[in-house]
Amino acid sequence: VELLCALDRWLGVAVPADLLAGVAHTDALIDAIDALQHVPVQPTDQMSDYARCVNPYLAAKLAQLKIDRRFTRADGAWLFDSDGHRCLDFMSQYGALPFGHHPVQIWQALQGLREDAEPVFCQPSLAPSAGALARVLLQHAPAGLRHVTFSNSGAEAVEAALKMARHATGRAGILSTRRGFHGKTFAALSATGNPGYQQPFGLPLADFDNIEYGDINALQAQLAQRPGQYAAFIVEVIQGEGGVRVAPPGYLRAAQQACQRHGTLLVIDEVQTGLGRTGRLFACDDEGVVPDILTLAKALGGGLVPVGATLANDAAYSEAFALKHSSTFAGNALAARAGLATLALLLQDDSAMLRHVVAEGAWLRQRLAQIQARHPWLVTEVRGRGFMLGLCLTRDRSRWPESFLGIAAESGDLAQFVASYLLNVEGLRLAPTLNGSNVLRVQPPLNATHAQCALAADALERCFDVVATGHTGHFFRAILRRQAPAAHALPSSLPPSVALPKPAVKPAGKAQRFAFLLHPLDETGYADYDPSLAVLQPAELREFATSMAGLLEPVVGSTVHIQSATGARAQGDFILISHTAEQLKQLPQREALAVLNKGIALAQQRGAAIVGLGAYTSVVSGGGAQLANSHTRLTSGNSYTVVSAMEALDAALAQRGQHWQHCSVGIVGAAGAIGSCLALLLAERAQRLVLIGNPAHTPAAGRARLRVVARAAVVHVLAHAAAIAQAQPDTPSFARHILQASTAGLDIDSMLASLEQDGSLILAGSIHAAAVAQVLVTATSFPGNLVDDDLLAHGALVCDISRPRSIGRSILQRRPDVLVIDGGVIALPGRPRIGPYGLEDGSSYACMAETMLLALDGPCRDTSLGATLDVAEVKRQQLLARRHGFALASPRSFGLPLPPLAGVVDARPVLATAL
Repeated sequence: VELLCALDRWLGVAVPADLLAGVAHTDALIDAIDALQHVPVQPTDQMSDYARCVNPYLAAKLAQLKIDRRFTRADGAWLFDSDGHRCLDFMSQYGALPFGHHPVQIWQALQGLREDAEPVFCQPSLAPSAGALARVLLQHAPAGLRHVTFSNSGAEAVEAALKMARHATGRAGILSTRRGFHGKTFAALSATGNPGYQQPFGLPLADFDNIEYGDINALQAQLAQRPGQYAAFIVEVIQGEGGVRVAPPGYLRAAQQACQRHGTLLVIDEVQTGLGRTGRLFACDDEGVVPDILTLAKALGGGLVPVGATLANDAAYSEAFALKHSSTFAGNALAARAGLATLALLLQDDSAMLRHVVAEGAWLRQRLAQIQARHPWLVTEVRGRGFMLGLCLTRDRSRWPESFLGIAAESGDLAQFVASYLLNVEGLRLAPTLNGSNVLRVQPPLNATHAQCALAADALERCFDVVATGHTGHFFRAILRRQAPAAHALPSSLPPSVALPKPAVKPAGKAQRFAFLLHPLDETGYADYDPSLAVLQPAELREFATSMAGLLEPVVGSTVHIQSATGARAQGDFILISHTAEQLKQLPQREALAVLNKGIALAQQRGAAIVGLGAYTSVVSGGGAQLANSHTRLTSGNSYTVVSAMEALDAALAQRGQHWQHCSVGIVGAAGAIGSCLALLLAERAQRLVLIGNPAHTPAAGRARLRVVARAAVVHVLAHAAAIAQAQPDTPSFARHILQASTAGLDIDSMLASLEQDGSLILAGSIHAAAVAQVLVTATSFPGNLVDDDLLAHGALVCDISRPRSIGRSILQRRPDVLVIDGGVIALPGRPRIGPYGLEDGSSYACMAETMLLALDGPCRDTSLGATLDVAEVKRQQLLARRHGFALASPRSFGLPLPPLAGVVDARPVLATAL
C-alpha cells in the first residue's frame, strides 16, 4: 500500500481505493502495480508542474529548505497556502510589491484601461499613458532629469542606462561596486559585483571593472588611474542584494563630484530603493544627489505589472540612442496605468504613505535593535532605513563549535535556515539577500500597519531565542512539525566563554599542514557530529540528511595537532562534505567530483600539503585517481587501512588461539582496492581463499573481476615462494597448493582451475559464499548492511572495515557466537581529539591516520590512489606507523569495548613477506 501511494505521488496518478483493498501479498501487489498502467492520469497540481516544467533545480532547493510552499491566495500583506495556513509577507518580492498583494487602487486603474479601450500595444505611436507616466516621474525626480526610457524590468533599465552612457561619452568602460546587484542580463550581470553569478556564463564582458562600495578614495583612484576610460559609474544608494549596506554619509555626493571631474556619467540604480522604500520617493534625495541617469523598476508596477524606467539628463540622452533602442512591450498602456496609479498612491494626502514609512520604519528598526541587544553575538548589525532593513547574522561559529547551526553560520547560510523557521513556525515570510547571504532582509509593504510590524518583530524575537541555544535538533524539528519547541525543552543560551575545542597538544614551531575530507556515512553520522540532533526521530533525522545534502559548502569541522614519537609535528583540518554515502553515490559523477574539488580547494587555501579522502569521497573518485592534479597531493588512505585490518585479525586470532593456516578466509569486496590487496597478503597464509565480489555485477562480469584478483594473488605467492616455503614448510595452505602446482609445471590458468576444483579457491558473486569462511573481512563500498547475520559460519571472526558498515548491529543479539571487530581504528600518539565523528578521543580511522603519517614524514606525494594498491607501500605504511607511534586502538565491536586482544610481536613479521 505504501509503495502504491508513493507511485501515486511520484507519477501524479490517482490510485482507486478498491485497488488498494486487499493488497496483502506479493501477487496482489504485482497485480495492483500492473493495474496502475490502466488508471487514467489525473491533472497534476501546479507545484508538480512547476517542478517538472519550469525549474526543477530551484524546486529541489526550495524543498531542501522546507520553503516549497504553494500559495493559493493573497490579500494585502498576507499569503495563504494550499493547507489554509496564512503567513505575513514581509519580503514584498524584493520591493516589487509596494502595497502588498492585489492593491485595489492598482486593479482599478487597470480596469479603467479596459473600460476606455486605449491600445495596450501600439508601436510606433505616441502612447498617451506612457507620456503621462513619464511626465509625473520627471516632475518629482531629481532636478535635471528630462527623459524617460521605459522597459520591462530593472535589468533592462540598467541595460538602457549603460547603452546611453557609452554612446554619450564615446567610452567603453563601466565601473561598478563589489557586491552590487544590477540584474542578470549580460551587461547588467557584468556590472553586478559577484563572480559566482558571472563565471558560469563567461562574464564579465570586457571593460567592466568594480571597486569597493562606499570607499570614495577607491573611486577617485580608479578614475584617476584610467582617465578617459569609464563611460559610467553605476552604484546603489543602498546595496540591496549586497546585504542592505547603506552608503556612508557624503559618499554619493563625493562620487558625483568625482565623476564630473573625470567626464564619467553617474548612474544611480534605484530599482530596489526607489519609490518610497526608504521613506523618500527617491533615496538619492536624502543627500540631494542628482545623477546623470537613474533607473527604476519593481515598485513602479504597483505589484501587478512588470515595468522599468531609465531617467536621464540631456548629457546622457541622445538621438542615436533614442532611435536605435526600443522594446516591443516597453511603455505599454497596462504598465503605464499601473505606474501612474502607484505614483498617485505614494503622493496622495501630501505623501502620507512616505511619512508612514519613515515613522513606522524607525519604530521597526528600534525593535530590531532590541533583538540585537538581546543576542549581540547572533545578530551583529541592523542595517537600512525606512522599510528596507536587514539583520546581519553572525559568521562566528565559536558559540556552537560542533553544531550544524554553527556550520551554517560560518558558511554564511544561517539566514536561509532562519527564513525557513520563520515561514514554517512563525508564519512570517522573509528572505536572505543574494550577495550578502548572512543578511536577512526585512521589507514590509509600504502600507504595512503597526500591528503587522509588531507581529513580525515578535516572531523574529522568538525565533532568535531558539537559534541562540544552538540546538539544531529542536530547531529543525520545529520546521518539520511547523510548531515552536516547548520552552522547557530548550537549553539555555551558551555562555560567552564557549569556544572551539583546543587540541590536547599544540606543538610549538612549524607543523606540516594536512587535510582530510569526510562526510556522514549515513543520517546517524549527523547526530554523531551534532548531539542535539539525537532528539529527532529516525524519519526526522533522515529528513535532516536530505535537507543537508549539498546545501552547505565544505567547511572545516575540526582541527587537530599531531606530535609524533619522533617529535615531528603536523596540523590538520577535517573538512566536512554535507552528503551521506548514499547521496554521494546517487550524484552524477561530474557533480560528485565538483563537490570534492571544493573541499580540496578549501584544504589548499588553508595550506594543506596533502589531502586524505575518507569513506565515499575515495569511492566516487576512483580511489582519488580522478581528483589527482599537479597542485595538491592526495591519498585514499587505503594502504594503512590494509595494515590495520591485517594487524587486527592477527591480534584477534592470537587471542582466540586460532591459526591462519587452519582458516577459510573470505573477503567481501575482493575486487576493490583494499579487498584485492588483502587477497594478495592473505593468499600467503589462509587455508582457503573465498573472494566475494559485488552482487550488483552480472555473474560473468563479477567472476571476471575476481579472476583478475585471484591471478594477482597467485603471481604474488610465486614471487615470494622461497620466503613462504620457509615460513610454512608443511602446512596445507592456499599458498602451499600454489607452490606445489608450480613444481608440477602448471601455468597460472591451470593453477586457478586446480585451486577452484579442490576448493582452495572460491570465486563468488553472491554474498552467500561468506557462509564457508571462518574469518571474514568486509571491505565494501556498499552504502548499507550487505552481510546477513544468518549467513555467517558458527563462531566466525569478522573484521568490518567498511564505512558505512557492511554488518548490522543486530548481530550482537542474534549471533553471540560471532565476533565482529571494528577494523581500521587507530590509536594516535598523544591521544588528541580529532572531532565529533563517532570516535573515541585519541583515535582515528586508518585512512585518516595515513594522511597524518604522510604529513609527519614528508615530503608528501600522491599515495594509495586508484583501483590497485602497491604491497611495498603497504609495508612502508606499517613502518611509518611504528616509527611515529601509531598503533591499533583498543578492540571494539560496533563502538563497544572488547577484552584486550593479544598484541602482535614485532620480532615476528606480520606476514612472511609483505609486512
